[in-house]
Amino acid sequence: MHGKKSLYFLIAIGFLIIGSLGSCGKKNPTTPIIPEVQSTTHPVIWVNEFEFTFSASETGQNPSTQVLKVKNTGVGTLNYSISDEADWLSYNPTGGTSTGNTNEHTISINKSGLAANDYSATISVTCGDACNSPQTIQVSLKITKEPPPEIWTSSKSLTFSAQTGGSNPPDQTLIIKNSGSGTLNYQITSNANWLSVTPDSGSSAGAEKSHKIGAAISGLNEGTYNAKLTIADTNATNSPQEIEVTLTLSKTPPPQIWVSNQSLSFQAYEGGSNPSAQTLSIMNSGGGTLNYTITWDETWLSVNPFSGSSSGARKNHNVSVNIGGLNPGTYSDTLIISDPNAVNSPQQVNVTLKIDPISTDNEIYITCSPTSGKTGTIVTITTYIKGNTQEIKSFGFKIHYDPLMFSFQSAGRGTLTSNWTVDGQETSSGVAKIGGYSGGASPLSTGNQGSIAVIKLRVTGGSYNDGQKSQVNIDSFTDDIVGMTPAPGSRTFTYKK
Repeated sequence: MHGKKSLYFLIAIGFLIIGSLGSCGKKNPTTPIIPEVQSTTHPVIWVNEFEFTFSASETGQNPSTQVLKVKNTGVGTLNYSISDEADWLSYNPTGGTSTGNTNEHTISINKSGLAANDYSATISVTCGDACNSPQTIQVSLKITKEPPPEIWTSSKSLTFSAQTGGSNPPDQTLIIKNSGSGTLNYQITSNANWLSVTPDSGSSAGAEKSHKIGAAISGLNEGTYNAKLTIADTNATNSPQEIEVTLTLSKTPPPQIWVSNQSLSFQAYEGGSNPSAQTLSIMNSGGGTLNYTITWDETWLSVNPFSGSSSGARKNHNVSVNIGGLNPGTYSDTLIISDPNAVNSPQQVNVTLKIDPISTDNEIYITCSPTSGKTGTIVTITTYIKGNTQEIKSFGFKIHYDPLMFSFQSAGRGTLTSNWTVDGQETSSGVAKIGGYSGGASPLSTGNQGSIAVIKLRVTGGSYNDGQKSQVNIDSFTDDIVGMTPAPGSRTFTYKK
């Protein structure tokens, strides 16, 4: 009986010892699991990561900083300090206090003087009152002779909106590429069941890789959901990168962005006038009210106004370019139309600006369309210029045609003179005099290429034989087109019975 009492006594002592630990659990500072361990008697150290990896090259910059998070998941106050044994490793601040709040500590690397090699160190988070002190975090640093890869992403955040019980919002595209050297081999992970990415990995030596990001709303209630995508490659200098994702579900249909154009193109000549502004229309094709903003990067591009609101009506925006100081070449930028509450935000409009070098051909010529026809056919004679060497504010010329083949109908503007005054009339049999005047509109700067006038003739050649030909000519240049070379100055029309 005495032996049984001793056994019971030892068991009781064991339970007392276990109970004195509260519910702190195992004191394994290097466990890869990061639960919020609880204790009813002591502070408990919680950290967000037990391992950090950095990469850099001997000749490049220091790797991007990373964040260590610390908080108390026990009771009382956690007064902790952080220490390490490596000269190349630092963190700020070096300690903190937590009663449940999360503190952030920036981990930095100074690779100055380090040769290409693998380095490791240990960070210790210590509190004498904590039941799991110390917690240790492993830090790895890889220094290479060649610059390492670097993760670049097209966006730092994505927003989805949908109607509760409705269809999933449209997928969005996330672009990832290597903006450093070597090859980037990355993985993408999601921390939410409703958030998906396809494909979930990729490789880039500099080329852009596209990934579809989807949100599945089945089973989700009305409200706002937050998640994140993590892009990681242990060899990348700035790994990991995080993309914040927000999903908003409402009972009413969310707004939806509609744009009139997916792309806009402008063309101009070096040192010439700015091309005419173009109109971009935006409206809400969904429910509620769309409150959107338009952003872009390049200084040569502007949008007025750059924001708007729509409950269904179209809103017009003037998109313009300024070629001042730009050399010949092709320039591009993207307009981003966004409303975080819109189901398909953001939307993009690609803008291209082509600036051609100044042409000095100094030519004027005509075209004939169609080049054949029967009686009653309307024939368009278009006058073009190419590479004018002086500014054109006004012009005049004559068109000669066979009065037995044609009758004069009208004269009008060309593409270069769309806001000019351009007119003409038959001044004698088979001769039409055409004139143009810029007035309050912009004159034509040097180096243009395009039409300045369009003349309509009607075929009346009933007395002509089938296949008989007739010439249309341009001459008698006046005002600012004097000296331009006809190339060609005539066109042939063939009569058809």
